Amino acid sequence: MVQAVVFDWFGTLAQWPDGPASNYESIFLSHGHRIDADVFDRYHARWDGIDHAEHSTNRVAYFEWTRQRLTEFAEECGVPEGQRSALVDTILDLDSQGPMVTFPETLAVLGELRQRGLAVGVCSNWGWDLDVALESTGVAPFVDVPVTSARAGWRKPHPAIFEFMVSALDVAPSETVFVGDSWEPDVLGPIRAGMTSVHVCRDLTRSLPELVTGAHRVSGLDQLFQLEVFAVGCKGP
Repeated sequence: MVQAVVFDWFGTLAQWPDGPASNYESIFLSHGHRIDADVFDRYHARWDGIDHAEHSTNRVAYFEWTRQRLTEFAEECGVPEGQRSALVDTILDLDSQGPMVTFPETLAVLGELRQRGLAVGVCSNWGWDLDVALESTGVAPFVDVPVTSARAGWRKPHPAIFEFMVSALDVAPSETVFVGDSWEPDVLGPIRAGMTSVHVCRDLTRSLPELVTGAHRVSGLDQLFQLEVFAVGCKGP
């Protein structure tokens, strides 16, 4: 029986006002530089799934570690040394304070889950200030437990962040559905942790990984309730 639903944040519940693209790209362009796509992919592959607890002891320590990673990323993209600091400052400011907007169906779906009596979590590879974004977008009242990699000390798909999430919600992995737009962090990682997963892909025309056992796919959150896992066996109000 489903007792809880856990959502990824960016690309799943919310996006930047200008669309779902990474804010890194727009910031690089505003500083007169372009992101190398291969470098960008390597950057995420290098850090996703790691244990970084030693950098998550407090906000200052985490920001310093993030600054170091972003500076190395800017260098790999060819940004001259004298221009890296200003570019990284812009990224850090936007990540912590930049306005975000929910997808049109987000709040209605979260409200429906509340009416069904399900616990709701957010588990995101995000910075220290996810709570600010949850409040500003109106999502916070619907969320029982927000977990961000910055504070937890692990990045999805590290198994410990999923263990932390279900423990905080006081549910078993088998009672939990994880919903997200990233294949490895939000689909395969949760499945390995014993959850059911839902891959959110808002563009079904592009090439997509083949679904594996325990995974489902939707093009919008409003399609969640059409899935059998939500149609039967859910906790009632």
